[in-house]
Amino acid sequence: MALSQTPATSPLHRKIALRLMPFLMLLYMVAFLDRVNISFAALTMNRDLGISDSFYGVAAGIFFIGYCLCEVPANLMLARIGARRWLASLVFTWGLVTVSTAFVHARADYLVMRCLLGVVEAGFFPGVIYYLTLWLPRSIRARTMALFLLALPVCNSIGSPISAHILLLDHLANFRGWQWLFLLEGAPAVLLGVLAWFLLADSPRVVRWLSSEEKETLLRELDAGEGSEQPAARHLVTRPLVARVALDALIYFTLNSAFYGLNFWLPKMLVAEGVSATASGWWAVIPYGLSSFAMLLLSRLMGRSWLGRLILVSAVGFAVAGFAHNLSLSLAGFSLAAIGAYAALPLFWSASTGHMSARVAGPAIATVNSIGVLGGFVGPSAMGWLLDRTHSYAAGLCSLAGLLVVGAVIASVRRQSHAPAALSAQ
Repeated sequence: MALSQTPATSPLHRKIALRLMPFLMLLYMVAFLDRVNISFAALTMNRDLGISDSFYGVAAGIFFIGYCLCEVPANLMLARIGARRWLASLVFTWGLVTVSTAFVHARADYLVMRCLLGVVEAGFFPGVIYYLTLWLPRSIRARTMALFLLALPVCNSIGSPISAHILLLDHLANFRGWQWLFLLEGAPAVLLGVLAWFLLADSPRVVRWLSSEEKETLLRELDAGEGSEQPAARHLVTRPLVARVALDALIYFTLNSAFYGLNFWLPKMLVAEGVSATASGWWAVIPYGLSSFAMLLLSRLMGRSWLGRLILVSAVGFAVAGFAHNLSLSLAGFSLAAIGAYAALPLFWSASTGHMSARVAGPAIATVNSIGVLGGFVGPSAMGWLLDRTHSYAAGLCSLAGLLVVGAVIASVRRQSHAPAALSAQ
């Protein structure tokens, strides 16, 4: 079912979305920027700290080890202490960790800070997805999710040239360019964490910007969505749900392997094509800008059945980039890879959360995400390991293309096995 076929958004839903989504998207943009800005820091930091390509790949990916270990407990903490306190604390703390990374002096310290950043960020993404189940009915959640995920390519489109130009501050006040990068891009999270404490609310019941009638209407909609499910769908541990979660985790693993393989290595691959460090930030806008447009457009025009096909599009893009021998063809491949991967994300989460009730969404989403994000360790690490041994990016890019083909096959199997359940959930 195409996302454009979902029920029309009511004035109440639009009011809630306009109140929540801009700030949540801003938080996600800052989170993602602090997660991937090492891709530009590496252009000079690797030399200063004596970091090899293999070690850089591990350092980029170790973020997801801490992320995976702490994601489910973090999401349970959100339900226990409330969204406002928990999400605000996470944002503030990861900002401090990012700022602190500017002062690492050894490779071991760098690994610790990257892992710690993953621990702190672990609860944010699944927490926001869970948070939205408390505010919006399932009928429009997929459309809202697509809007939220748009923060990723927009963040890269804006953040890439900014990060590249921050490196020009090298030696200002006796700090290296990569140190300024962590300082200037970590500080906004600290400030936003303070703002989140005052701007976020734990549930619709406690906000002042909804009238009593609006609250009653919304709570009836949310309760009706829960009550429309079959009794078996209300519980977490059921065989069909476990099978779906397992397939979703595998698909997400392949997507993340390629997604973060591209995000963490794109600046270095552009520099290898002869682009300067500063110019690499602007060249990176091309694939990320196109993927922003594709995510916004395709998420509205295409339904869940297109998930496997978009993953294949990304696989073709990685293969093209792997065999390219000039900047133009490389950029075409990177753009195709980014378009397929980014546009697949909202369709993936629409399919994944379509069969979940709000009461099981938190643990189930966290499980899918915590297993799937391990691809964020495998993809960048494999790229670095293969680069050190082959002295070429081709092997790594083609490996990521192969993983995506596997993901597309699993997506097809999942759709054939669970299409009736998924469609009925809408």
